[in-house]
Amino acid sequence: MARLLHSLGLLFALIFAFSVSPAAWAGVDVNSASQTELETLPGIGPSKANAIIEYRSTNGPFKNLDDLDRVPGIGPATLTNIGPLVTFSGEVSAAPSGTSSSSSRAGSGGHINVNTASQAQLEGLPGIGPSKAAAIVAYRDERGPFASCEDLSQVNGIGPATVANLSGSCTTQ
Repeated sequence: MARLLHSLGLLFALIFAFSVSPAAWAGVDVNSASQTELETLPGIGPSKANAIIEYRSTNGPFKNLDDLDRVPGIGPATLTNIGPLVTFSGEVSAAPSGTSSSSSRAGSGGHINVNTASQAQLEGLPGIGPSKAAAIVAYRDERGPFASCEDLSQVNGIGPATVANLSGSCTTQ
């Protein structure tokens, strides 16, 4: 009986081990992963994997999970699913020359007014990608203007770390 229980335990351990995605065993480095490797992540199919590769080729390596939010098709649900499974290696360099635009930064010394900016302009804020920018616009349209940039923490998907990163780029006036 003990031998049978031991064998069943091993069988269940093997079944679990092979049911877990290889991405869960070792983090997938989004800065160097191939399309096939990216597709091992939950919710990442061929088109999203291709979008990640295209974005990093155009804009340089990703620094963190918030940077992935700037990739078209990647939103909060996908970020939640892949967050524990991805890594960010490699030296982070500036975007290749000729790619700086208002969508990637607030401008030299400029501030973006979160009460009047378009969704595309909001994407120029650090850590704000398409889904968070859309959430800011929706929140603002529903509840009115923000009294301060700290009030952005009331928007679903924007936490204290993101708000802290916005301090030099955000204004409400």
